[in-house]
Amino acid sequence: MKIGIITWLESAEFEDVVLQALLTEGISSVELEYRALSIDSLVEFLANKPDTDSRFILIHDVDEITSALERELRRFAGAIGMAIEPVIGDVTVEIERIVNRALREFETIPAPRKSVQRQKNLIVVTGSTGAPGATTMTLNLGNELARSKSVELIDLHPNRKDLAFLLGAKRSSESVRLSDQLSICGELAEVSSAIQLVDAGPIPNLESAFSDRRAPARDYVDLLERAETIIFLMTPDNNHMFELESILASLDAGRIKARAIFILNQMGNTRRERSIQKRFSARVGKYESKLLPFDRDSLDRAKSAYSALLDVAPRSKLRKSIGEVAGLLLE
Repeated sequence: MKIGIITWLESAEFEDVVLQALLTEGISSVELEYRALSIDSLVEFLANKPDTDSRFILIHDVDEITSALERELRRFAGAIGMAIEPVIGDVTVEIERIVNRALREFETIPAPRKSVQRQKNLIVVTGSTGAPGATTMTLNLGNELARSKSVELIDLHPNRKDLAFLLGAKRSSESVRLSDQLSICGELAEVSSAIQLVDAGPIPNLESAFSDRRAPARDYVDLLERAETIIFLMTPDNNHMFELESILASLDAGRIKARAIFILNQMGNTRRERSIQKRFSARVGKYESKLLPFDRDSLDRAKSAYSALLDVAPRSKLRKSIGEVAGLLLE
């Protein structure tokens, strides 16, 4: 299979060197697809390019690509972005080596596992490491959904079981009926007429989890593959952007086929948080997303009363925002 080459290089002379190295003397399996003269022309070319499984390498010489280009690249599971520093001279061998290395690294990515059957009404809540609020979201979202649907809350957090405790039951409780429409269940059912809302805990290293045979990683990946919808939470922290990239890569590559909703939780109004918000919005691109405000007072009131926000702070901005997430799920 031919591998396409797309270039976006400011120096036409260096671009000629790159293409000479790859098309004439270097890798026989590549062919030139497009030479971009501007970022706008490149984005337009990719937007009109059919979304197939064919691979291509985008060779560029910029430190940071635009969000519009990132969105288009994420459409292609076989896209390889490669920044290369412009150097004029006898560098053909070095260019060939760099491109071959990029191809080898692409080949080492584990192939998608055979997908399990997706399960209707299964919603998985997960998130970044460092307590992004997945358990709190599961609890409050369950209460919102239970206003119109039958909901089963399932605590599959690998490290701690807080769901029942936050609602006033013992941590060891596996079956608690909270209302006619809402209950805590100990196990995930293969078939259920109710919405099964699962607290899955923090995301592991997904790149290795798909090939990891150990139970925790295997169970987590199976859960994501079975889910009809995945809700991923993160807080405005630079470190959490890396974990966001991990789940986006799995979605874009087709390893995970569930509907995805991304939530930036505990949002304040500092310059740093606004900067991360812009990056978050640019990265999630085509996927649904939501911002939740930081509201410690309402959360403390709910925690002290062993209740959901719906019961103790129904008019708070945080409760209304979670209600909007529930609305997305019920559409």
